[in-house]
Amino acid sequence: MELDEVSFQFLQEITDGFSEERILRQGAFGVVYKGVTKNGDDVAVKKLPFGLFDYMQFRNEFYIHRKLKHKNIVQILGYCYEIKEEYCILHDGRKVLVHDIQTALCFEYLHNGSLEKYLSDEFTELDWRTRFKIIQGICDGLKYIHMEQEKPIYHLDLKPDNILLDMNMVPKIADFDLSTRSVYGTPGYQPPEYIDKGEISEKFDIFSLGVIMVKIVSGPKGYPECRINSSDEFIDQVQKIWRNKLQATSITDFALEAYCHQVKICTQIALASVEEDKHKRPNIEYITKKLKEIEIDNIGQVINIVFQNIQ
Repeated sequence: MELDEVSFQFLQEITDGFSEERILRQGAFGVVYKGVTKNGDDVAVKKLPFGLFDYMQFRNEFYIHRKLKHKNIVQILGYCYEIKEEYCILHDGRKVLVHDIQTALCFEYLHNGSLEKYLSDEFTELDWRTRFKIIQGICDGLKYIHMEQEKPIYHLDLKPDNILLDMNMVPKIADFDLSTRSVYGTPGYQPPEYIDKGEISEKFDIFSLGVIMVKIVSGPKGYPECRINSSDEFIDQVQKIWRNKLQATSITDFALEAYCHQVKICTQIALASVEEDKHKRPNIEYITKKLKEIEIDNIGQVINIVFQNIQ
């Protein structure tokens, strides 16, 4: 499905008049609705409030998304910027001309919603292979915006709510709406150098990524726990939990050791990414390289990883 400029009337029609039943999520920067076209295509419609800062948000988010083409970035399909002139009658009977401005952005619809719900206690069935695929996809998307643009783009609000999942559980980074913010990030995902001194760099996103990875490998309460225990204790604890889970499935011994190795490396990367000192955090190029090294596509790789562990 491809959209370009669309009318506000069209968006009203496909969202049932922006009905509450169609709300997917909402926040300070707009409400996202599910739209269904006459052809049966699903689309996500982000309806924005309007004002000077809201226009800046609309413009910023539109231009950023328009140039980002990557399988792990939510794709924009179209936009609506519509101005209608109407006369309003004041209490003293005078007529004044007012501008009714409607703005919205249309995105691809991600059927499995946000990562957040899969990190809650109710969704504990998410298997390790899926978790690893999600980690790798988020990192690939982050590498794309950090290293493969003319100028690096920092997300500055990376969190599970802003990671959306398609029907195949492929993660896509969403919500590049930075220009209207006076405070960046979300409590719990902000690095100490930003909290203490307002510093912003690519290591802001790396810290946020680290928190997300800790929660993916160890559950929603994993991040506070990893700050209490030593790194080695936390890694051993996470590995033990996953070894027990994996042993309960019908996988080979080789695969078991390979998956446990993935758990160990991912946990190590996560802990390094939430280091207090930003200079000790890895960059996204290093992270994606390490994840690529532990991919498991065939039995030969599995045997190789197991052999390396024995050595």
